[in-house]
Amino acid sequence: MDVMDIDTVYIERYNLTMRHSISRLVRKTICFSKCNEMADNHIDLFQCYNNLNRVNSALEIKTKKGEKNIKRTPCMAEGITDHIWSWKELLMFKVGVSTVNYDTTVIYR
Repeated sequence: MDVMDIDTVYIERYNLTMRHSISRLVRKTICFSKCNEMADNHIDLFQCYNNLNRVNSALEIKTKKGEKNIKRTPCMAEGITDHIWSWKELLMFKVGVSTVNYDTTVIYR
């Protein structure tokens, strides 16, 4: 995807979805994070859920009449995974330790 293909509407829609889903991001709330690390962790978990667990109706594949439509997540639409992840699968997934080089290079070990 080219940077020029990204439209402000999609970014603002995603921001709205995050604000509605994460109570820490609501403008007037009693739920807040005392440290940025917890807010970052919450946002990371939401992004994993949104991309791997949550079915997006706009990405649904229409099938013949009488058959069920094929439900997909954003990661399924991009070909990153072939199924909808369960919460157990998401939470038990082992991630390799990574170090970030601030030249925008991510090195996985």
